[in-house]
Amino acid sequence: MYRMVNMTNCGKEVIIDENEIDKISNLPTHILDEIFKDMSFLELVKTCVWSKIWKHFWATHPILVLDKEFFKELSVTAGLVEYGFSSMIDNILLRHIGLIVIFFLDLSTIYCNDKDVDYWLLCVTSKRVKELTLKNHKRKRYTLPFCIFDCPTLTYLDVTNFMVKFPPSPKALFPNLLQLTLKFIKFCPNKANYVLNTPLLSSLTFIACNGVHFLTISAPRIQFLSIHDSHDIRASFFENLSNVRELFMVLQVREESKTYEEERFITWSHLLYLCCNLTRLVLSNSCIQHLGAEIIPKRFHPKPYHLEHVTLHVTFLDLNEVSGVLSLIRSSPNLHSVEIDVVNTLSERNIDDVAHYLEDPNCVDKQFEKLEFVELRKFEGTQFENIFLKLILAYSPSLSRMIVEPSDELDVVEVLGLYEQLRMSLKASPRVKVIVAPHGQGV
Repeated sequence: MYRMVNMTNCGKEVIIDENEIDKISNLPTHILDEIFKDMSFLELVKTCVWSKIWKHFWATHPILVLDKEFFKELSVTAGLVEYGFSSMIDNILLRHIGLIVIFFLDLSTIYCNDKDVDYWLLCVTSKRVKELTLKNHKRKRYTLPFCIFDCPTLTYLDVTNFMVKFPPSPKALFPNLLQLTLKFIKFCPNKANYVLNTPLLSSLTFIACNGVHFLTISAPRIQFLSIHDSHDIRASFFENLSNVRELFMVLQVREESKTYEEERFITWSHLLYLCCNLTRLVLSNSCIQHLGAEIIPKRFHPKPYHLEHVTLHVTFLDLNEVSGVLSLIRSSPNLHSVEIDVVNTLSERNIDDVAHYLEDPNCVDKQFEKLEFVELRKFEGTQFENIFLKLILAYSPSLSRMIVEPSDELDVVEVLGLYEQLRMSLKASPRVKVIVAPHGQGV
């Protein structure tokens, strides 16, 4: 026992058992790891300096986050420059004891070479890493080492701006990987149509990747697929992805997409045939332009029976796009919601063909039984948008809400006129609520 004066109690002496001073240090290691998991690695190291008991705790902590803020603070407090960071990472990994469950490394401010990266990742994979994130925003691309591909413990991988050369072995890669995100990756396989065999993968994201057309993905358990600005996707890419539930494809209209070869992409019918278990589909305008490269049937076969949610960017003056969207709605018996962003309709195209198509009495020959929610954003006031909305109202007996967000180009009088037209339109649902309001005010 010893005496300690508690100044908050007006100088009253309080007897404290010295064994009760630091209960936290005696907690089990896994509980301590949980307590400190959200603390930055640099703050963790500072905490360890305070006490001899905590001196080596950082070296056993299973989470190492060496991000941009970590290196920025070190460059200020420790006077390190980019040339000194490499040896510091060597030292951290050399002194670390036990497993590394999560490893985050931002190479953007580090001077290093491929051998350094190989060594660091070999250390990390040997320590049974589960979640690995590699960021690189420099012009220089590093090559992802082979040790990553067959790491048996890896379940999450997020890589930015690397070059990927796959190992020649035909065995399954990423044997236990569940989530894979690849950004600004250049694929350089040793052969065309390289089969990327990932048996447990459930989520796959490509963002601005080059050389994706070299790949054939084999992922029998995949649920989520997102493709952003990876313009060399081909139809063959989707051949082994029948179990995908959510598909997001966003291709911005740029020079490379203007010269896109249509035969390298995929049609509406082929996409829905290959991805036959979709529950959610999100397509940008550029995607739909390529998907429309076929004679659109009135209904797709087989039906996208599981499809419930659709988000599309549509040019309403393009017959292929309008007919494709309506065919998709007709063909989906369990469709619950449709969200559409109007794109570039204020231009001259095949206007007469679109008008004839939408005004044909046989355009819609069956009710959209389960459609409950429709939102049309950036409405530009064309007759084709009006006809489309009226068709939805007239053939959707379960519709509960229709939201129309006008374009900023429309004045108040035009917006009020739109609301009055929709209010007076024939409605199949007695409970539908029609809302015409600017963005964010349609709740």
